[in-house]
Amino acid sequence: MKTIGILGGIGPQATMELEARIHRVAQRRLPQHANEGYPPLVTVFMRHAPVRVDEERLPIEPRQADPRLFEAARRLGEWADVIVVPSNTPHQFLDRLREAAGVEILNMIQITLDEVLRRGVQPVGVMGIGRVHVYLEPLRERSIPVLFPDDEIQGRLDRAILRLMEGAEGDDERSVAAAALAQLRERGAGQIVLGCSEIPLLLGPAADAEDLVDPVQLLAEAAVAAAIGEPAD
Repeated sequence: MKTIGILGGIGPQATMELEARIHRVAQRRLPQHANEGYPPLVTVFMRHAPVRVDEERLPIEPRQADPRLFEAARRLGEWADVIVVPSNTPHQFLDRLREAAGVEILNMIQITLDEVLRRGVQPVGVMGIGRVHVYLEPLRERSIPVLFPDDEIQGRLDRAILRLMEGAEGDDERSVAAAALAQLRERGAGQIVLGCSEIPLLLGPAADAEDLVDPVQLLAEAAVAAAIGEPAD
């Protein structure tokens, strides 16, 4: 069985959630005997932004990868046979990450887009920090209408996501995630991409609704499939 590497820590709680989901998928799909039924797993927790930031911790434009991102990928590639990244932004540098790691890195963005296209329901809502361009641009290239929360709710959602990264979320943060979801449904979104790995944690059980597309769950399924040698679809 192949070793899975997680290039994580950009969202600490989201990384731990991916670990848990990989284990649950393995429990469902593989014979278990004590702790022996799971794919080997190695996780790197980065403690910095994936891009260069200014003194106020805001991304420098145009966005440039933090070199430590590639060093983490290189080190992880020494242990892992296949790597997953539970964060959107590093996928902007996927080719360079693959070169640094020297092993396969699954593309969470493409896996998610494939599921969106498979469902075929339009318009598509997207929840994340700001306007999540890694989903927005390929959807618009396919002439698929994309919906986001309005600016007021988006700003509150951005802050809620950062609070969750700090481990400081509460009822206010969870309620704004629910409000953003409700607004997208009211605007007619036929399916909604949870385009930030923290959002399922803010939504709780509501994240399991049938009209939601959860990249974290899709990535967990794909990671276990890759570890047991199933061919990609």
